[in-house]
Formats: sequence, C-alpha cells, structure tokens
Amino acid sequence: MARSRRWKSQTRIRPQYKRFLVIVEGDVTEREYIEAVKRLRKIRSVNVHIEHEHTDPLGIVKDAKRMRNEAAKTDPYDEVWCVFDVEAKLSQQARPGFADALSMARGARIRCAVSNPCFEVWLLLHGVERTAWIDSDSAQRRCAELGITQMGHGKHINAPEALISNSFPAAKARAVGLDHMHDTNGTTRPEDRNPSSAVYNLIDAIFSAFPT
Repeated sequence: MARSRRWKSQTRIRPQYKRFLVIVEGDVTEREYIEAVKRLRKIRSVNVHIEHEHTDPLGIVKDAKRMRNEAAKTDPYDEVWCVFDVEAKLSQQARPGFADALSMARGARIRCAVSNPCFEVWLLLHGVERTAWIDSDSAQRRCAELGITQMGHGKHINAPEALISNSFPAAKARAVGLDHMHDTNGTTRPEDRNPSSAVYNLIDAIFSAFPT
C-alpha cells in the first residue's frame, strides 16, 4: 500500500522545463512571434527581452552575457539566444561588428538566430518559398502583400498563433532548404547567405523543451 501511494505521488510530479532568455532587437514582429509561441505551449519560463540599449549585434551579445551572468546568481538560464538581422536596414550591408558578435556568442555558448536580410524573411517563408536575393524593404513589403503582416500599422503580425500553428513546418522546411542551397553553393559567411533564417532553430529548441 505504501509503495502504491509513493508511486502515485511520483507520477504527479511535473517535469522541470528549461529556462530560456531570448533577446530580440525588434519590439514588434520578433516579440509578437515568440510571445505567440509561448502562448501556444502555455510557457512561462521563456523570458523575451527587447534590446533597446544596443543597436549593434556585438552589443546585443554582450548584453546577453551580462544578463545570463546576473541570473546565474539566483535562477540560471539553461539557454540564451540572440535574435538579430544580418543587414542594416538603410545600407543593406552587413552590420558593423556582425562577425565579432557571432564569434563572441560561440565562445560564450550563446546561440544566435540570425536572419538575412531581416526577420521578415522568416515570416515570408511561412507563406511562400523564396530562393532569390531580397532586400529588407522588399521582404517587409511582400509580407504585407501576403497578409502576414500589417505594413501600414507598425508591421504587426496578423494572427501570429494561427500563422505558427498552420505554417511553421512549411517555413522550417523552406529555411532548411535555403541552408542546403547555400551549403551546396559553398556560401559559408552568414552575411552572404541571402535569403536565409535560423529562427527555426530557436523555435525547435523551445518546442523540444516544452512539448505539447
């Protein structure tokens, strides 16, 4: 009888899920997408921090290290991610310090979900396949044309939960296909892999830590 009660008690213990810190540089589409992922899985231990202090990738990674070190004193994070774009919106060129940011992140065991040229290319892959080079303005405009975002209203995502539920597998498959295309072409530098997005790696990590 005692063993039976002990077994029942053990089965009621909830599994311990991971704590994530996700730092995003955009306060609209990136935040809305990840918050929608959290709502879909009823997740509370994924902290989304919007980066306002730093506008360069290296500064974002440095801030991620600082926040992780501070949290380690009380409630450490299991995974730390930085979400940022390859290209500056105005110049359409790789941002200053981009390569240094990736190098620092690797050394600090911080993972980066990088999109080239911008986060909207990840959203675009939810609707269509895209293999040709594209600039940030065109990616944002195409998302609005497809009804994925509201270009005239601060680029907000239309129905982000439905977008993820219905189209994440297709978007991931297209992003993986782009990775394969660039690998086949011998394009190794992230700033040269246009279009591409590694956001699916972040979402996969969250989904794996918080299964349905």
